[in-house]
Amino acid sequence: MADARAVGIDLGTTNSAVAWIDESGRSAMLRNSEGDLLTPSVVLFDDAEILVGKEAKRLAPLHPDRVAEWVKRDMGKPAYSRPVRGQWLPPEVIQACILRKLKADITATLGPQHKAVITVPAYFDEPRRKATADAGEMAGLDVLDIVNEPTAAALGFGELLGYLSPQGKPLGEMVIMVYDLGGGTFDATLLRLAAGEVRTLATDGDVQLGGHDWDTRLVDYAAGVFQKTHGRDPREDPASLARLYAAAVEAKHTLSARTRTILRVEHAGRVCDVPIFRQQFEEITADLLERTAYTSRQLLQAAGLRWSEVARILLVGGSTRMPMVPRMLQELTGRVPDRTVNPDEAVARGAAIYARYLLWLERGPGAAPFRVTNVNAHSLGVEGIEPQTLRKVNIILIPRNTPLPAKATERFMTRTEGQRSIVIQVLEGESSLPGECTAIGRTVIRDLPAGLPKGWPIEVTFEYQRNGRLTVRGVVPGTDRQVVLDLERDAGLSHEGISRWKQAVGEGAGFDALEKMVQEVLNLPAVPGSQPTREGPPGPAPAPDAWEMPVQPLAGSRGSPSAAITVADVSGTSGAGVEAELAAPSPRAAPASGFHSQPAPLYGPAGGTWGQTEAAAASPSPARKPAPPPLPLGAPLVADARGASPKAGAGPSKLGQHRPEPAVVFEPVDAASGSNGSPRGRFVHVAGVVLSGLLGIAVGYLLIAWLFPDRVPRLW
Repeated sequence: MADARAVGIDLGTTNSAVAWIDESGRSAMLRNSEGDLLTPSVVLFDDAEILVGKEAKRLAPLHPDRVAEWVKRDMGKPAYSRPVRGQWLPPEVIQACILRKLKADITATLGPQHKAVITVPAYFDEPRRKATADAGEMAGLDVLDIVNEPTAAALGFGELLGYLSPQGKPLGEMVIMVYDLGGGTFDATLLRLAAGEVRTLATDGDVQLGGHDWDTRLVDYAAGVFQKTHGRDPREDPASLARLYAAAVEAKHTLSARTRTILRVEHAGRVCDVPIFRQQFEEITADLLERTAYTSRQLLQAAGLRWSEVARILLVGGSTRMPMVPRMLQELTGRVPDRTVNPDEAVARGAAIYARYLLWLERGPGAAPFRVTNVNAHSLGVEGIEPQTLRKVNIILIPRNTPLPAKATERFMTRTEGQRSIVIQVLEGESSLPGECTAIGRTVIRDLPAGLPKGWPIEVTFEYQRNGRLTVRGVVPGTDRQVVLDLERDAGLSHEGISRWKQAVGEGAGFDALEKMVQEVLNLPAVPGSQPTREGPPGPAPAPDAWEMPVQPLAGSRGSPSAAITVADVSGTSGAGVEAELAAPSPRAAPASGFHSQPAPLYGPAGGTWGQTEAAAASPSPARKPAPPPLPLGAPLVADARGASPKAGAGPSKLGQHRPEPAVVFEPVDAASGSNGSPRGRFVHVAGVVLSGLLGIAVGYLLIAWLFPDRVPRLW
C-alpha cells in the first residue's frame, strides 16, 4: 500500500471529524455521506441496522434505551456506563461502530487505500489508549498510530504558519499553549514550535471535564425550575431527559451568540419555558471554568515558564466558543486567545498531517521534513514496599512530561534461593500510594534458571513509545535468558475478543444480529475483571492469593530504591515453580507490621535512595497535595523554576512526584515488642490512652481542690 492516503480521525465525545492530505500536500476536511464536516458521536442500535451520526441523534429522545452517546468518557472501563437494550457493551465496541461509519465515508471519497491516525486526549492513560486502538482494529481501519489531540492541533497550526514545510516562512521559534476544551474532555499542553520541529514541553488535563458538564448544569437548573412549578422531575423519565439535554445544548449554543434564550422543558404533558441569561449561565458554571484555569496554571508551573514566555494561546474544541472561555484566558494570561485554526477542524487536520509524517518515516528516518516530539502525561512505575513501614508504594521509573520515546532500566535482585518467577505490578500515576494510581498490568518473568543463588540480579526495562504505549522487558544477567515480558492488562478485551467483536461490528447488521454474538463474546476467556455481564456493570475480579516476595535492588546499581518490587513467590518448597498471580493493589496501605506466612518481612538496604537518574539521585520533593482553593482570575503566578521540560529520567516534574527521603538503616520490629500493628501493640496503646485520661482527671481534681478547698467535696 505504497500509495495509501494519509487520513486523520478526530474521535470526539460529542462529534467526530475526518481530514486527509490532498494532492497539493495540505490537509483538507472530508465530508460525510450527509454532506457535513462533523458526525455526531451517537450510536442507535436498531433491530435491522446500527445508526451512527445525525439520524441516531435525532431518534435518541424517542428510543433512549437504544442509544449510546458520550462513550469516550467510558473508554478504558470494562463496560459502557449504562446498558443498551439490556446488554452491557464494552465502550470500544460502540466507538468501533462510529469508526466503521467514518471508514465508510473515507472509502467512498478516497477509495480503500488509506491509513489513519486516531486522536486521543493527551491525558488519556494507557488503558484508554489501548481501548481506542482496539476500536480502530474492530472497525477494520488500518491504524498507523494514535496521537494526542493538542499535538495534532499544534501541527494544524504549524502547517498554517509554515513551520512544517521547507518552503514555509515561519515567524520564528515560539512557545504556544493549546487549550483544548471539547465535549467531554479537557487538555492543556505547552509546545515549542520551530522551523521543522514540533516539541511538546508539558501536558495536563481532565478526562472528566468538557462541554457536556456545562450542558448538565443547564439541565439541572431547568429541571429544578420545572420541578418547583409542576412538582415533577423531568430527569426521572429517560425520554424527557433526552429532550431536555437536546434543548440544553441548543440553549448553550444560543448563549454563545446572544445574552438571553428560552429553554423549553416538556414532561408528563406539561411544558415550562425557562429563561436563561448568559450571565446566569456563567455563574452556575464558574467552578467548571475555574478547573480549566487551575489546570492551566499548574501546567505552566510544571514547564517552569511564565505567561510572558507563551507567544500564543490556541483555542481548540467546540466548547471554547463560549464567551466565558476566551475572556478568562485573556485575564489569566494577558494575551488575546488565537482563533487562527477552526476549533472543530484543528485536531482532525493535525492528525492527517501526523499520518503523513508516519508514512514518511516508513520510507526512512530522514524522509520527513519535520520532527514531532511528544511527552508522557502520566508517570510510570512499579509497586514496591517501603522498608521502614512495609507499606506499598509507587516507585516511579519514567516521570511525567518525559520526552518520548523514553527508556528506563532498573536492576533488582532476588531474596530467596532458587526463585523461579517474578511478577511485577506496573502502575501509571503520580501518587506514592498504589491504590491511587492506575494498575495498567502485570509483567511476568517466568522459568528462571533453576538453582539461582540469593541476590541474583534481574534487570527490568520500561520502553515508552511515541504514542504512549508501554513495553516491559526483563533480562537475567549472567545467563542466556532474555525475557520479553507480556503486559497482562487488568482490564480490556482479549485478542480473541477483539477478533470476534471485529466480525460482529464489521457485518454492519442491526442489533438483532449483533445480539447473537454478544453472549458468545462475553463468555470468551479474558483478563480477570474485564468482561461485562447481563446483571450489571463489571467490577474488579477477586485476585488469587499471593505472597509478597522481595526483589531487593542490587547494591550499587543505578537508582537503588529503598523498596522491593512486589512479586509472587512461585517457586514453592519443591522448586517446581507453579505460577501464582499477584493480587491487585488495595487502596488502603498494608499495616506496618507486614505479616505474611512466608517469606520473612522485607529489609531495605541502608542508605539506598529512590528513583535515581542515570547520573545521580533526584532530590526529594514533597508529595503532591490536593488542589488548593482556586485563585482569582488573573492572579499572578510565580513558577517554581525556570528551564525546559524534564528530560528522560530527569526526575519528577514540578507538579510533584512523591519520592521518600533516602532510607536509613532498617531494623525490624518484632510483633511481641509492641508494634502498633500487633495485638499486643494495640492493647498497650489503648491501655496507655485510658491511664493517661484517668491521670489527667486526678490531677485536675487535686488542682481545683487546692484552689477552692471550701467548694469541692473531699473524696476521703
